[in-house]
Amino acid sequence: MIILCMDIGKTKTLAVSLNESGKVFGKFIAGPSGMWLKEEIIVKNVREAIEGCLKISNIQFKDVRLISISWADLDTPKDWENAWKVIEKVGIEKDKVLIEHDAVAAYYAITWGEPGVAVIGGTGSIAYGVNRYGERMRSSGWGWLIGDEGSAYWIAVKALNAVSRAHDGRGRETILSKMIMEYFGVREELEILHKIYKELEGDPTEISRIAKIVDKAASAGDRVAIEILEDAGRELASAILCIVRKLNMADDRIIVGGLGGVFRSNTVRESFIKAIRENIPNAILKGPLVGDQPILGPVIIAFRRLGLTVSEKNVRAVLDGLGE
Repeated sequence: MIILCMDIGKTKTLAVSLNESGKVFGKFIAGPSGMWLKEEIIVKNVREAIEGCLKISNIQFKDVRLISISWADLDTPKDWENAWKVIEKVGIEKDKVLIEHDAVAAYYAITWGEPGVAVIGGTGSIAYGVNRYGERMRSSGWGWLIGDEGSAYWIAVKALNAVSRAHDGRGRETILSKMIMEYFGVREELEILHKIYKELEGDPTEISRIAKIVDKAASAGDRVAIEILEDAGRELASAILCIVRKLNMADDRIIVGGLGGVFRSNTVRESFIKAIRENIPNAILKGPLVGDQPILGPVIIAFRRLGLTVSEKNVRAVLDGLGE
């Protein structure tokens, strides 16, 4: 049995082929296909990811039993309608496709369907949880202009703000000023304005890359950078805590964890874990899942849909096949 799983986000479109034992035959990464992008870009990247993965895997499309997709930005009925339009334009039969919001897929990647909560800390941020009664809730995920607290974009904007405040004398000095100027190849702080607003046109994906600079500054001992990342960890934990409280899971033994590149930061991860341990003492912490590992979400969703067993053995097979 051949299953094709996809993780579609703001940064990349990952496609992975595997069988019912979790053996991975191949993977392929195309450009971003989050639903906020233009339709032609999404169609192009989704098609490229599928075709590239099948070619690398030496698999014919007719042999694929199910395509399980984790898709970012499916927040409104219109978003879902547009997602199915993309599938149609790519040329795939709808009955062969299973689509879930990336927050739901993240929940399955962390909990395997057991009661608990997962939070994504990537370009954006969002949490999703389910309690033992099947009650569901999401938290955060309001996008880069309204929320996404703790995300890479949020971290980047906090860093840029710190640079502006240090330049004006409204805030503390920070090595972020020098590091971000070097990153953009400029000599003065005010030149960053041209880079952000004119060259990048405020692109959240590109701006989010600054988060890696913040982590480097924190590793070098910069207090401003450290505090930004500690706040990010607490914000990501807060998205989980909100769900835990509203779904009355505070005293339950639940599974919680994080996914996404922001969790590569030791500072973020330690701050996040501390906040979880202090507020949900009975929680079983899993993850973080980084790199290509969040593909476990659509994999587990596919297994459940097909009536297959989700076990440590086949999950490990998937991770080993990804090289993670």
